Amino acid sequence: MAEHDDAVRDWCSNFHGQDPVEISMWADKKDLLQLLIRLEDKVVIADLEWNGEEIRENGSLSIPIEGWSPGSIQTRRMPDGLVRFRHRNSEIMLAPKVRAPEWASALLEKWLLSMRGDSNQPRDRRRRLSDIKRNRETVMRMLEQAAMDTIHEGVSQVEMKISVIDNRLTGRQ
Repeated sequence: MAEHDDAVRDWCSNFHGQDPVEISMWADKKDLLQLLIRLEDKVVIADLEWNGEEIRENGSLSIPIEGWSPGSIQTRRMPDGLVRFRHRNSEIMLAPKVRAPEWASALLEKWLLSMRGDSNQPRDRRRRLSDIKRNRETVMRMLEQAAMDTIHEGVSQVEMKISVIDNRLTGRQ
């Protein structure tokens, strides 16, 4: 990030009129930068192209503090591995990442809450419960992805099909 940090700051100044308060890297490949950026009055999810000298925007999703309500940022891993970030009617797709998409939405929500000043207000019971349920669902999805049972079952089924096909081909049935 250090090599293109100044270019990202310049891009923020030019396109958003302010320097970033905080930057979190989503993906950093040879010529691709995907960032979560906290500004003074909004957060930006940016898909940028870096050619070594300048930055070009492929797409971005800006979420101003006035247009945001808690829980309105949605993230979802798509079947092809890409991660969709959605806020109201706007969305952006970012590269696949090992980190859970919910991590990114939680970070963005945390930034927006701190901008609004809600981080110091006590949370009500419903909100705490929904946070706990959301965290539980995240852990459950991660455990499902890590479970090897379905893979072992699939391997067993394939081995059985191969032996049946082998028997048919050799005439043993």
